Amino acid sequence: MEIDKNALRKQFAAEWEKHYKLSILLERGFSRQKCHKCGRMFWSRKESEFCGDPSCIGYQFIGSTPVKKKLGYIDTWKKVEKYFKSSGHGYIKPYPTVARWRDDLYFTIASINDFQPYVVNGELEPPANPLIVPQPCIRFSDLSNVGVSGRHYTNFVMIGQHAFNTKKTGQFYWKEEAITHDLNYLSALGIPEDEIIFQEDVWAGGGNFGPCIEYFVRGLELGNCVFMQYETTPHGPRELSTKVIDMGAGLSRLSWITSGEPTSYEVVFGPVIEEMKREAGVKMDKDLFLRFAKISGSLNEDEVPDLEKEKERIAGVLGITKKELFETLEPLQAIYASADHLCTLLFTVTDGMLPSNSGGGYNLRMITRRVFGFSERYGYDLDYGKIMKGHADFLEYLFPHLQKGVDTTIAVLDEEEKRYKATREKARTIVINLVKKAKGAKEGVSNKDRDGGGGRIKAADLFTLYRSQGIPPEAVQEVAAESGIEIEMPGNFYQKVRAGEGEAASPDKGPVVKVLFSDISSLEKTEPLYYSRDAKFKAKVLGIVHGKYVALDRTGFYPEGGGQASDTGTLDGIKVIQVTRQSGVVLHEVENVSHFKAGTAVEGVVDLDRRKTIVRHHTAAHMLNAACRSVLGPHIWQGGSHKDEEKAHLDVTHYKKITNEELAKIEQKVNEYIMRDMPITTEVLPRNQAEAKYGFTLYQGGAVPGKEIRVVSVGDVDSEACGGTHTMLSRTGEVGCFKIVRRESVQDGIERITYKCGSVAIAYMQEREKLLKDACDVVSVSEGELVRTVERFFNEWKSQRKQIEELGSLLVKDEAKQIIEGYKGKPVMRVLDLDEASLKKLALAVAESDRAAACVINKSGNIVCAAGKDSGVSAKSLLEKALKELGGSGGGSDRIAQGKAQKITVVHL
Repeated sequence: MEIDKNALRKQFAAEWEKHYKLSILLERGFSRQKCHKCGRMFWSRKESEFCGDPSCIGYQFIGSTPVKKKLGYIDTWKKVEKYFKSSGHGYIKPYPTVARWRDDLYFTIASINDFQPYVVNGELEPPANPLIVPQPCIRFSDLSNVGVSGRHYTNFVMIGQHAFNTKKTGQFYWKEEAITHDLNYLSALGIPEDEIIFQEDVWAGGGNFGPCIEYFVRGLELGNCVFMQYETTPHGPRELSTKVIDMGAGLSRLSWITSGEPTSYEVVFGPVIEEMKREAGVKMDKDLFLRFAKISGSLNEDEVPDLEKEKERIAGVLGITKKELFETLEPLQAIYASADHLCTLLFTVTDGMLPSNSGGGYNLRMITRRVFGFSERYGYDLDYGKIMKGHADFLEYLFPHLQKGVDTTIAVLDEEEKRYKATREKARTIVINLVKKAKGAKEGVSNKDRDGGGGRIKAADLFTLYRSQGIPPEAVQEVAAESGIEIEMPGNFYQKVRAGEGEAASPDKGPVVKVLFSDISSLEKTEPLYYSRDAKFKAKVLGIVHGKYVALDRTGFYPEGGGQASDTGTLDGIKVIQVTRQSGVVLHEVENVSHFKAGTAVEGVVDLDRRKTIVRHHTAAHMLNAACRSVLGPHIWQGGSHKDEEKAHLDVTHYKKITNEELAKIEQKVNEYIMRDMPITTEVLPRNQAEAKYGFTLYQGGAVPGKEIRVVSVGDVDSEACGGTHTMLSRTGEVGCFKIVRRESVQDGIERITYKCGSVAIAYMQEREKLLKDACDVVSVSEGELVRTVERFFNEWKSQRKQIEELGSLLVKDEAKQIIEGYKGKPVMRVLDLDEASLKKLALAVAESDRAAACVINKSGNIVCAAGKDSGVSAKSLLEKALKELGGSGGGSDRIAQGKAQKITVVHL
């Protein structure tokens, strides 16, 4: 049910005493006032005509901060951390930026994501209550604003202040307590209370809603305290059983307010920005930038319909043209945006997400393209490795794990730059052709038509070029300007790119539910027995589904899941083909369903030998994943898998093709794990305990529902949330042996490794050994001499093939010469012993002679007709006439036509 926020604002404003009137505000001298510009209600200790929003008052703090002592980025966090810890808040280690514990998000976009849904809905205890967490967040919705507005980022640290008022705790930490702590921590940063403005608003999301209070200082929003209080139901709003304080404050904003710098980027990226500016030779026109920064708060693509028009307005206010303004500002803004994008890449690659053409990786590829585009446009030669190391060093106090991701991120960026450069020359050619087309249109249309789009490069072309070739609109604009061609530069370009990509480019995956069976809602959930090693079990039939599936009250058959193939066996002697599960009901596909009736007892027998073979493959998948992380790097995550009786495969995230040398190391590592004969254990833990104990690599197989998690551990090398039947094995030695049989790139950024284990691996190696021996016998050499002998044969074959091709070319030339010299004004037809390619060469030679015409056909039925321009004959007509006699189909032009004939003979043309 969609929530109307505007209607809520009106309702809550009318009930303001219930929602916003707080004793702490009144006690500290705040009064409720109305903004004369936007009409919204706010609380301030001083009488004021306007609220604190930058759209109403601009950035008044720039060059005029109310804070006496300037604080750096990390020092600001230390002050906040010290206050909240000393006031009874538990410090929580930040969650990864890649939200693998969620099935609806690619990235962590807010600190409350860490605790959704199970803590927020009261199913799990929070790790501390109340708590504080410096959560790095990733958002791509403001991409065009990054580097421009002074405050927008694709990654930022949200200081999350959270409290969970459950039935157990009672309402111990609500509005009064939250706002008291917010006033106090702002005071600890040196911000006078007279400078703080609290603005009334509402929040809604995920079916929940409530009032919220945003707080501003001199035009800069520092935080937003949400009171998650209600939920929507078919019968109207209802109070939540767990009421949540969800305050998020931007660490970048808090450090910026203490500095009064023109942009927050100077503070947030510290020495990294200084080094980048020095390396790029970019200097700031401080006076112009200061004047621009004070009014740039309106550059928000979410709120401004046309960003380009807003830029023109700002330039007018500053008394210069838009071109002059942004030619001065954009080189520096490109440095700011590049610093942000590279920092985002460092966080996300370290946490296991790689640039790609789909999913969350699309966003990462988009920002890497922007970085390369900026460098190309402004002639920057930035040392990306130094920048990555600089980010990791600067942020080490908050995020020490970034140091481990530096090398991998540099390698990823290097591969992305190679891809980018490989397409640039091709891309420039495409742009030049587009410009030529537009230029021709410009010269051939009236002014009226030109205003309607003729003679310009249209916005639709820009989107196509960006999505298909990665060419940013700025690059198109530069090439177009060289020829005096305008482009339709759309406002909010990158936001529209993301919207056009739909689900794949959004940080919100959206729930994906595959409904297989619609008539099982009345059936009881099936009791699982498949974690035991018992082959036989007794059960009761609950019903027949879709005329071929048997539902049981309990089962020993493992249903397909987690990439593991289902068990097979028999029910009352009747073969079980496939087993699946939906909504807790396990369904057994059987060969003869007529034997089964609801309410009757049955006996099941599971093929345990088959299951054990599959479990060997499944257990090996865990070890393979660990080996890939060991050999290739910590960025490796499982991207999919399948394990059956004959073979298995594991898909892993990797930024380039895995080499044969790396595969050999991976294979050796897995076999080492097997020979160590490590224990294989399972345990069921509350989700928060499992995450605390094993970390977020638990979710290698993706998000796992439920408040409890079944964890499978393979010695000390791998622990994952997994529902597989690993209980069939006790130790890794039972896997037997491991052999990689193939590697392939299944999609951008995903490598697939196919392998075999145990007896099937031995059978595979024996088969390969026999092939090797047979090959040696054929050429009568030993195994040691086989490679050298094959190389010699291959070289001889290549030499002979070249000779054959040369002879074929001579034959084609000779045949063409005979046809051309023997042409008497009437087309000839011949059946020739040539391949299709040679036929086409022959036809081309005839067509280029200008005066001859012929039809040639080979013994495979390939037919080609050719006619010179002065022959008075149409090749297309010749082909139609020939195929009328021979049967078949084809087509072409008046010069050359080709097809396939059903009969092979000479006909009169």
